[in-house]
Amino acid sequence: MVQKLAGFIEHARQQGMDHSTIFLLLRSAGWKDQEIAEAIAARELSMPVPQRAGIGSASEAFFHLLAFTAMYTAAFNLIFLLFAYIEFAFPDPVNRTSMYVVESALSGVRASLAALMISFPLFLCVWWFLLREVRRSPEKAKGEVRRWLAFLTLFVGAVTIMGDVITAVYYLVEGDLTVRFLLKVLTLFIVTGALFIYLALTLRSEGEATA
Repeated sequence: MVQKLAGFIEHARQQGMDHSTIFLLLRSAGWKDQEIAEAIAARELSMPVPQRAGIGSASEAFFHLLAFTAMYTAAFNLIFLLFAYIEFAFPDPVNRTSMYVVESALSGVRASLAALMISFPLFLCVWWFLLREVRRSPEKAKGEVRRWLAFLTLFVGAVTIMGDVITAVYYLVEGDLTVRFLLKVLTLFIVTGALFIYLALTLRSEGEATA
């Protein structure tokens, strides 16, 4: 199909047709605009057409989705682990702890540890690779997938922090603010806030670099 298109363009140019006429003829025959433009560029130019910043490729989308998924997994399991340790350190006197409850909690801790041991190194490796690619080609910082995922994460982080503070203030007003609950609120605030600040600073530095 590509050779057939290129052959027609070559023949039409030899007959003296301009690019606009060739474009209209091919469009009327059902060819897509992108296919026509690429074929004309391949014939007339000695170098490929540069890709516009922000479009990105399938491989970039894959690595960004992998990095952010690993980051979400690591953050969730870290929060779960810290919550579990707080529960062990400051048990609720109302709830009776049985061997089944303790074993279930320990099983959850082991599962979270396993997930954290895999997801966090994976995030570090993939994110390091993506940062290296951005340093080599600063225009990749404007990739649509990268910026959508980053700003979506910032939004989720901001909503989480806001809900965290509102809940803490509510229990403070109610007079039910226990040490265990306060530690959980602080844990959620620190983990979410650290991710929020890091991503915000990363986007800001990349924006200044590509400005």
